[in-house]
Parts: sequence; structure tokens; C-alpha cells
Amino acid sequence: MSVADCLGLARNSELLAQADEAWPAWCRQHPNLRVATDTTTLRCWLRQSTTADADAVLLGLAQLAAADGGNDSAAAATLAWALLPAACTLAHRLRTLSPTIDQIVASELWLETRTFPWRRLTKVSANILLNTRAGVLRECDARSQLKRSDPTWSHTRPVDPYGSFWARQAAAELDADDPAQELSELLEWACRHDVITPADRSLLLHLVQAGGRSGTTRTGRRAGGLMANDTTDALALQLGVSARTLRRRARRSIDALAGACAHGEASA
Repeated sequence: MSVADCLGLARNSELLAQADEAWPAWCRQHPNLRVATDTTTLRCWLRQSTTADADAVLLGLAQLAAADGGNDSAAAATLAWALLPAACTLAHRLRTLSPTIDQIVASELWLETRTFPWRRLTKVSANILLNTRAGVLRECDARSQLKRSDPTWSHTRPVDPYGSFWARQAAAELDADDPAQELSELLEWACRHDVITPADRSLLLHLVQAGGRSGTTRTGRRAGGLMANDTTDALALQLGVSARTLRRRARRSIDALAGACAHGEASA
């Protein structure tokens, strides 16, 4: 099964047909999209465009596709379609990592199209493809490559559940005036120090918001209720990914944050 098949973007794709119908409305919202008349002509135009011009057009699709933007699955499919040649090349180059490499690449590419931080970044193709590659390497546990693509994750270690860090953390939570601000600062710090990627941060924020809406109180998975099935299932449906993939990626991000905090404690 190819990457296109996994994404439902092979011949007679229903999502691309929906995108073609929506194209005039999208052009009214994002005039840069007028360089093409549908998904087919978009691919042709991209082959001849400069990187800067292409990103200006893809940014409109990224905003339409993002869960915190237009939340349009047809736009996400169009953005994935535009990047599909590069994604297929990536799957071919990493084919020795897993017998299901096409499915893994497709899953990571779709997640990136749905969580792209369009308010902050403008280099759409480069960021999505690099984050897709990093996500595939993490999914495949490619340690030798993780040392280059994500050195912090490759050196993380488990945290002692009875360590003094947790007592200090609990005290800090009691003293915190604004938990939302504290979380925002923590995630900003983690991105600056390459503990997590911007896409990981976006996913965690979506997860926190979904947990708040669901009112989950179960904490059996040691993540403050964020990994509860009702929370992750609802968010996975919203983002258009499998709940299993979402939980695995969120767990790795949470573990990376915990490992970085433990490392900070040891260095203090």
C-alpha cells in the first residue's frame, strides 16, 4: 500500500473531489490560492514555482487544514497531496526501518498537516516534511538517527516516581497563580531547548483543551487524565488521526518533558 493509498489520495479520491468543489470559496478566503483552479493544477503550478511562492500558497491551505484554523479535512488532504511526492521519496529512503513505512509516513504527514502552527511559521513545506521525518524516526525507534534529529529524546531517562522533584513540583503547582501561563512558558522553554517540537507543543495544547472540555478526572495513566480514552478519542477524531497514534505521540512528548525536568534537577 502506497502513502497515497494510506491517505485516501489515490485515484478518484473523495477528499480531493471535495477540495476541487471548495476551491472557489477557499480562493475568496486566501487569494494566493488563485494561482490554481483545483488540486490538479495546484500540483502543476508547484513544480514550476519558487519555494517562497509555494509556501505563500501552502500557508493558506495550512490555515484551512489546521484544527485551530479552518479545521477542514479536504484542505488537509490537499496540503498532503501537494507534499505527496516528497513524502513518497521519504518513505522510499526510510523503507528499511519498517515493513509498514508507508502507513507510518502517511500518519505522520497527516498529523503535521492538521497541527501546523500557521500563526507563527511560514515555511510550510520544509517544516511539515522535516517534522514528518522526525516523527517517522521516532515511531520506528531509529536510535542512531534520533541522536542527530532529536538528541534530547535519545538521551532521556526514566524519572524516579518517588523523587524529590515531584514534591517540589506539587508545591509549585499550589503556589502558581496562573496554570495556563505556567504551561505556556514550560512548553515554550521545551521548544527552545529542542525537548519537543512545535508540532508536539501544539498537540499537547490541543490535548489539554480537550481534557478540559471532557472534564475527565481519571488519572490512572499518570498523565493527569490527559491520556484518558474519552479525551484522546475525541481529539483524534477532530484531528483525523488514530487515537493510538495520538496517544503514542503525546506520551513521548510528556516523557521527554519529564526527562528534561529530571535532568535539570540533577544539574541543579
